[in-house]
Amino acid sequence: MQGKFIKQVSRLSMLALMVPTLSWGQAYSFKQCVEKTLNENPKVTASQYRLKQAELSLDESNAHRLPQITLSAKAVNSNDALNVFGMKLQQRQASFNDFGFAQYTGDPSIQPKDLNNPGAHSDFNTSLEIRVPVWNGGKVTSYQNQAKAMIEAAKHGNEAVRQYLVFNVYQAYEGVHTAKAFVQVANQSVKASKEYVRTTENLVRQGIVVKSELLSAKVHLSQAITTLQKAQTQVLIAKDSLRDLMNLDSGADFEVGDRQDVHLPVNNLAELTTLATTMNPSIEASREEARSSSAAVEVSNADNYPSFNMMARGDTHDPSLGIGSTSYTVAGMMSWKLTDFGATTSKVDKAQAFANEKKAMLRVKENKTRLAVLKAWRMLQVVKNQYHSNKLAVAQAEEAQRLVLIRYKGGVATITEILASQAQLDKTRADLVRTQYDINLQKARIRLTTGSMDYTLL
Repeated sequence: MQGKFIKQVSRLSMLALMVPTLSWGQAYSFKQCVEKTLNENPKVTASQYRLKQAELSLDESNAHRLPQITLSAKAVNSNDALNVFGMKLQQRQASFNDFGFAQYTGDPSIQPKDLNNPGAHSDFNTSLEIRVPVWNGGKVTSYQNQAKAMIEAAKHGNEAVRQYLVFNVYQAYEGVHTAKAFVQVANQSVKASKEYVRTTENLVRQGIVVKSELLSAKVHLSQAITTLQKAQTQVLIAKDSLRDLMNLDSGADFEVGDRQDVHLPVNNLAELTTLATTMNPSIEASREEARSSSAAVEVSNADNYPSFNMMARGDTHDPSLGIGSTSYTVAGMMSWKLTDFGATTSKVDKAQAFANEKKAMLRVKENKTRLAVLKAWRMLQVVKNQYHSNKLAVAQAEEAQRLVLIRYKGGVATITEILASQAQLDKTRADLVRTQYDINLQKARIRLTTGSMDYTLL
């Protein structure tokens, strides 16, 4: 039974060694991870297209100030009396015979056949028209203001996406280092557990302890190996997250460079809160969106004012394909909608309600951001204190384990005390690793909320 157990433990040991904790792929520093993410991640591409859409909207608005030039061609064949007479007039070919004068005998009741029942006639018309916008109630200006605000919103949104990705890269990058630290802790536990098995075997041979304690030591070793496997798997999972951000192929192996420390832009809660509400790109984007929605109100309100436009048009008419008679038309057109029974008013009110919603949501986002800074700051102070406590706890647990081991070798302590002390040591070491991760992550959160998550400034 004992031999079977030893074989099982050996297999677990071999399996733990087979888990790839070290890789021979390309090594990426934190800066390289960020740059590759910003160059390859599709979220950046999507953000850039949103900015492009906003810029094209401004181009479209600017184009509404320029004249519209339209070239058209039309061919008509008809025997409708009015159409035929009109086509002949446009072609400047109408004659008195077209009025039916040849049939006139002095009797006014005679219906002229040439006028009422003309034969089919064709007209080929080519026209060139220029429309010049002069005044449209300020609608074009409002469209331009709306588009400009959306461009600024898209720029800030693009920066917000970039900073959020930098934060995610840091979280994943730090996650890899943290997982590796857990592997080191687990390796220490496995190494210690093997030593306990060896020591207990010696003590059993000397008759100092019973065989049941050897079994307990081997069970603890098995558990330590399982914990090591879990830690090694966490390394792979953390690297998967980083690989996804960098848009690497799922089969691409890589290593991470040195750990990246984070420093706060300022070490004062009031100043950090001010930065969060004045420099956060996500909030700035919301401000511009609110400004754009206010411009949309002016767009709707423009329908309450008169509009005036100019038009110039040149036409050619010919009974066959060609350029026959020419004519021109110049016009000034003014229109003013006197009433639409509240349709425009409702449209303006709807746009105003939307603008008010945007402003309210901006205040909500500002409040949430201030709260996020406050929460991250308070958590940072807690985990800093916890880190120092954990360092002391590790030192104390290591000393306690050393003393218990001395007593155990002397036959005074039991294996239960040894394993309980080792479990406490493992826990304090893991807590120290976890606290270091929490410190860096809270600093990164503060960086993100204050709009300073720039990887070149960390």
